[in-house]
Amino acid sequence: MNLSKLYIFISTLGPIGYMMASGTMATLVTIPFVYWLRIHIANEYIYCGIVAVLLFASLFIVRRALHALKRVDEDPSEIVLDEVIGCMITFCGIAVTTQNLFIGFVLFRFLDIFKFSGIKYVEKFNGEWGVMLDDIVAAVVANILLRFLM
Repeated sequence: MNLSKLYIFISTLGPIGYMMASGTMATLVTIPFVYWLRIHIANEYIYCGIVAVLLFASLFIVRRALHALKRVDEDPSEIVLDEVIGCMITFCGIAVTTQNLFIGFVLFRFLDIFKFSGIKYVEKFNGEWGVMLDDIVAAVVANILLRFLM
């Protein structure tokens, strides 16, 4: 497998990016990973640090995948690595309970799908930032709302 195919494979989570409701499917498969990480890494700062490292790695990977797909100026629906990072950001500093995971999932997907005000604005950026920023903003808003609901 060459590097371009590897970047595409990672950014689409293999076949998940090509499924119906690919963003929702990617978020669903991320929830168990978030749960596992949060159970095994009790320190919130370490978890958020891991998320930050994965975010910057994802920017690089998405950039390379966009170039490989020759779709630099758009947000291809098959790229779902942004949903993974958004899901992980949603749960930074949030206690891991079944209720919080469910509500966080619903809030993040709702905000990511309907893209209210500022979320819609950041989607207009080109390249990897355009792909990633709307999910990052949706995740931060979901995180804040989840804190209020806790």
